[in-house]
Amino acid sequence: MQEVVKEMQNLDTCFCYILGEKADEPNSIYIYEVWESEQAHNDSLTLEVFQNLIAKARPIIAGMENLHKLTIFDGKASF
Repeated sequence: MQEVVKEMQNLDTCFCYILGEKADEPNSIYIYEVWESEQAHNDSLTLEVFQNLIAKARPIIAGMENLHKLTIFDGKASF
């Protein structure tokens, strides 16, 4: 997953890409993403780094719940 995070740092259209886990769910990964647009997100999925990750992760993906599409109007993300 770290290779994806590094790749996100190079994409101007990716405003926020955060990976996390819950202490009581050590086998789960949570991803929070904010993109310039839905098209920017879709375009990112064609990158080789994502294609490789998707191919590796597909067998272990149990589901994607709580997917929300938001219109961002203000805020800040920094690390």
